[in-house]
Amino acid sequence: MSIKTYIQRNLSVRISLWVVTVATLLFVAVLWIMLWFARYSIEEEAIQKARATLDTATLHIENELSKVETAVRNIRGAVEEHLDNPDVMMRLSRQVLETNPIIEGCNIAFSPDFYPQKGRNYMAYSHRVGNNVVSTDDFSRVNFDEQSWFADAVNTGSAEWADPLEVSIYTYHPITSYSMPFYRPADKECKSPAGVISVDLSLEWLSATIQNMRPFPNTSCAVINKEGSFIIHPDTMQLKAGTVQKLLEKDATPEARRLVEAMMNGESGSMAVRLAGIDSYVFYRPFKTSGWSLNIVCPESEIFGSYHQLFRLVVIITVVGLLVLLVFCLFYLRWQLSPLRRLDVSAQHLAEGNFDTPIPDTSRQDEIGQMQRVFRSMQQSLAAHLDKISLQSKNLEARGEELQTAYQRSLEAENAKSVFMRSATDQLAAPVAVISNIVGNIRDGHDQLTQKQMEQMTTMIHAQTQLVTDLLDRMLEISSTSTTQFKAQPSDKDTNPKNDSTH
Repeated sequence: MSIKTYIQRNLSVRISLWVVTVATLLFVAVLWIMLWFARYSIEEEAIQKARATLDTATLHIENELSKVETAVRNIRGAVEEHLDNPDVMMRLSRQVLETNPIIEGCNIAFSPDFYPQKGRNYMAYSHRVGNNVVSTDDFSRVNFDEQSWFADAVNTGSAEWADPLEVSIYTYHPITSYSMPFYRPADKECKSPAGVISVDLSLEWLSATIQNMRPFPNTSCAVINKEGSFIIHPDTMQLKAGTVQKLLEKDATPEARRLVEAMMNGESGSMAVRLAGIDSYVFYRPFKTSGWSLNIVCPESEIFGSYHQLFRLVVIITVVGLLVLLVFCLFYLRWQLSPLRRLDVSAQHLAEGNFDTPIPDTSRQDEIGQMQRVFRSMQQSLAAHLDKISLQSKNLEARGEELQTAYQRSLEAENAKSVFMRSATDQLAAPVAVISNIVGNIRDGHDQLTQKQMEQMTTMIHAQTQLVTDLLDRMLEISSTSTTQFKAQPSDKDTNPKNDSTH
């Protein structure tokens, strides 16, 4: 039996499928509306969370950078006050590290030949080695005045954050530097800097600080400067000048280009963009002091992770619920329709002529119970009617047998009568012939006949007439007996009583 035939022949299955179909449509409509609002709410919540994290991280980093800038400004006054004493510079550089634990190193570098007694290149440099601060001024062979952190500060005459360096002289991890020129107290116009104070900040520490504030586990944070170079990136190999442009050449989508331009221009906001083949939301905001731009990259799957989990859970619950509903409907409807199946079996028995099969009674008050009671009453009426018909059939059969017997007897009587009539007719021929002959003789010769002859002839006629009379009496008797027997047979009134209302 095919599935289609099975469904067509089972009312409970069809009703269950219709119920589940309607329930599925309702569930899909309700769940679609619910999940649409849930997605919207989750997206808004995730965006607000990412923006709040971005604001918090920006504020936190700005505070840390502001501490570094403040420390440099503070030490600048002391350096300018003690320019005539080069030996104090080492102590001042150590003091910056001792009072500012986030600073990795401090350079107090002087312009070439500023201290002739110290040689052409003099710089007091202190840096951290574990928990200790180590100082040195052995830079006579290093032309640091040609390095960007020194030359840019001298040329611009203003403090600025330098591009990140992969290594410094004494550190082997990425750092960035904040450089500020200082001047001789007598140089009121600040035309020629006496040197540059530069402090080093570990990018690993800065990156760890930002990464610890990520709004989601799989998000990443990065910082780029106005020139399009990464200051902070999860991959330290990207901390090189022009890295952003190289990445754009590999993934030159319009959205990615607009994103980089917005961050380089110091804008803030968010953008949906595809990065490295992953649909992501990028939230960006600039730092006020350094001109850098902090961005948080949140994969779409991360933002909608709870939504996807909710969607899977809802789908599972819906499918399981519909299956449970289907099974419940199947069993419940099969149980409710079981009287109909029994009625169907009883109807088949009735169709086969088994009218004596009993139909059980029921206490149900619904339509099925009423139908079962009506069908049971009908079956009982049919059974009683058939019993009556059976009894009448038996009576008719018995009367038929009696009629058949009477008919056979009648046939026998008719045959006997016919035989008797033929025999009697034959017997009548002789007396009638004698009478006719005597009468003829009397007619022809009554004048010649004597009295005695007349008496003899009359006696003979009387004897023959008596014989004919006896034969005729017997024939009449036989005829009367046959008519009486025919009237004694059963009539239609016996076989079809008027009081039979069922016929």
